[in-house]
Amino acid sequence: MTSLFNFFTHKFFKVLLALYLGLFSLIWLISSPIAKHYLTPILAEQQLQLSDDASIRFNPFLMRVTLADIKLSTLQNPEINVFTLAELKLQVALWQLAFDKIVVSKFVINQGTLRVTQHDNELVIAGITLPKAEDDTAADDNATETMDEGLTETTAEPTTEFPYQFVLPDFILSNFTIDIERDTQQQKNKTHHINIEQLALSQVKATQDNQEANLALTALIDQTELALTANTNLNLGKGDINSNIRLSNYPVEKLARYVEDLNELKGSLSFTSQQTITLADTGINLRVQKANLGLQNLLIGLPKHHLTLNELQYNFADIAIDLQDNALTHLDGKSNIKLSNLAVNDNETTDTITSFRQLELADINFLFDEEPSVDITDIVLEDFLFSKKAKLADEIALQTIERINDLSEQEGIDISAEALVKLPPVLELKKLTVNNLKIHEKNIAINSIIFDTLTGEVIVKENKELANLIALADKTEQEPITEGVTVEPVESKENTEQDVANTDTEVKEEAFIFSFNELRFINDNSFAFSDFSVDPFYQRTLYIDTLELGALSNGPVKKQEQTPFALVGRSDKYANFSLAGYLQPFAEIATYHLEGDFKEFSLPAISSYLKGSTGIEVKTGQLNTALNVTLTGDELDGNVVVLLQALETALVDEEEAGSLISQGALPLNMAMGMLKDSDGNVELEVPLSGSTSDPQFGMSSIITLITQKAIMSATQDYLMTTFVPYANIVSIAITAGEFALKLRFDDLEYNAKQIEVGDNQSTYLTEFIALMHDKEDTRVTLCAVSTPADIDLPAGVSVTDKASIKKLIDIGEKREHALKDYLIEEGKLPSSRILLCKPKIDSSEGAIPHIAISV
Repeated sequence: MTSLFNFFTHKFFKVLLALYLGLFSLIWLISSPIAKHYLTPILAEQQLQLSDDASIRFNPFLMRVTLADIKLSTLQNPEINVFTLAELKLQVALWQLAFDKIVVSKFVINQGTLRVTQHDNELVIAGITLPKAEDDTAADDNATETMDEGLTETTAEPTTEFPYQFVLPDFILSNFTIDIERDTQQQKNKTHHINIEQLALSQVKATQDNQEANLALTALIDQTELALTANTNLNLGKGDINSNIRLSNYPVEKLARYVEDLNELKGSLSFTSQQTITLADTGINLRVQKANLGLQNLLIGLPKHHLTLNELQYNFADIAIDLQDNALTHLDGKSNIKLSNLAVNDNETTDTITSFRQLELADINFLFDEEPSVDITDIVLEDFLFSKKAKLADEIALQTIERINDLSEQEGIDISAEALVKLPPVLELKKLTVNNLKIHEKNIAINSIIFDTLTGEVIVKENKELANLIALADKTEQEPITEGVTVEPVESKENTEQDVANTDTEVKEEAFIFSFNELRFINDNSFAFSDFSVDPFYQRTLYIDTLELGALSNGPVKKQEQTPFALVGRSDKYANFSLAGYLQPFAEIATYHLEGDFKEFSLPAISSYLKGSTGIEVKTGQLNTALNVTLTGDELDGNVVVLLQALETALVDEEEAGSLISQGALPLNMAMGMLKDSDGNVELEVPLSGSTSDPQFGMSSIITLITQKAIMSATQDYLMTTFVPYANIVSIAITAGEFALKLRFDDLEYNAKQIEVGDNQSTYLTEFIALMHDKEDTRVTLCAVSTPADIDLPAGVSVTDKASIKKLIDIGEKREHALKDYLIEEGKLPSSRILLCKPKIDSSEGAIPHIAISV
């Protein structure tokens, strides 16, 4: 002990200690000037300079490197700093090498800035220009050649084990800013600002076989808050990496360069997640405990339209992702999606093409494996709207309201002009609920579909266009339907049959099954229709009180089952209907059954559409119909009971001969009059049978078709039975689209200028008088038709002179009176059964003077 004490007090030791302390102190003192002396020419080569007050010191006692007040600027512009650093401390515990450890006992970087610029292929970091891409490629080629040359030698040497453990208790980077400026062909004058508030690495321990560390990062990237925490413990490259990520308010416009054809992109994105990455021998497994993706105030601008979305929330939970050989082998998890206030509008008119207040997909369970599937507990769509045009300008609106009010007053129709001018949406839905949706690889199943308060409105303008429907494309841009149609060569019958057989087999093997348990409409549902393209204009509102559809499926077990349905509703104030039946659309032979009734349907309402096409106008009438029909395949079978009350029609009057009445046509109200009961009603039971493949069959007009056919058939039978003995002078036919029956007497022809009855007409008149005595209830109308020959004008010449027209009318009246006198005096017929009409003129080529006799 004494000798050891003597050694430390010996003069030699004291001198040695003094030299050690003096040398280390000298290194500490001159380290900064020497470092700056050697750095200056190196930086000058890069056109950079270091600030005079910068400090770079090495403390050999603590093995610590300290940098302070570092400011790096370019020689061309000394006022702009490309790199600054307030403080850096790096300390190594060398004595730990004795224990096979490399220990960085202290590593702190505080308050600095870094400037990064990119100009096309040139990247500059802290004023240092990195090699261009082609230079990198050449360097890579040289490196590859060098590596190839030494490949044999390198692979021959065994890998040397690294015996040391790297230990870093703490590394802290705080208040560090990175400014990125990009000026390329893809991005012009784009800047990014990254502010690292704190980056902390702790408990870092790494050997060749084991690695563990903790990471915590908080930063601000372009006004976006980023927070990241992670910890890992790996053994031979296998183990878990646990992490949490939070990204707040990222500006979506930064992503615009990745999406083509967008005029505008705005909004903010937020993301949070908690996950575990497992590195295993079988691959990489990712488990996301929970995650949330949010979008706020999204705006997507397209050339003609733009989409706005107030908020989107996409929540994930229990996500499992498995990767093997960089291929996805398994994915499953749970999620929820909620979108708020979405709208698609036209850029020029601000018309709303579609919008909704909220769409929510709740409790989504998805699995993408050998048999992928997606199960959704509820889909709820609220306040949906389709095609809502912007309100008319005040001046135009007032003019339109005035015009509609004038029309409604003239036609006696109660219509809300102000409501129409507001241009209501084509379709509006308060709420749609889809419950228990299951989407699998080969089937889709839905428990229920419920529509709550569905309203629709269609307004047809004078030019047949829909006033409140927004056109998504110009008519000139629409492609003809026939374009792109090619004719394939006809294959042999054997090949065709074989292909059909193969196709049938594939369809049976890959049959996709669709099914749902119920579909319902609840609360107030209605459809309004206003048509200004007809005269008088037409308006009607259909209210659906009940619409229910039962279980429907094309599955092999259930496709033969009947799907019941019920439809109950009203139209305007009094008309109502109630229908029920069943569907079998997927049966071997599709079958549909319908029974029910329509009551108090006012027939004058359809007069606007009959008037133009048939020349018939419905004056009064009401329809009640009871249906009981079955459609099997394309064969219709059943019967319809039609009750018509007080139906009266009128035909369009014409001055020129040739109208239905002048030709002996029996108007519908006259024909129906033969079938009326004591109460003035017509009740008919009409059996239905036939094929719907008949081109004349149309469900849209089936009620009108049934009504007119029933009346025509019954009236024709009556007339044929009544008048067939007098077939020489009477003919019966159906004209004007079966809206009028022709009980027609043959014309009683006259010679030019003849007034009195002649001998050549006696045979006709004898049979006519006999018919009138036999059918005492029959009343006829005599209508004389004169021709230009009666006043010595050439045949076929149109008579326009008022004096000539009067002469021809006078001749016709004289013939009518002469014939009526003959029938009264010679035929003993009551004058009340013989009516006269206003004479007509027939100026057509080959016309013959005559008197037309009609019922």
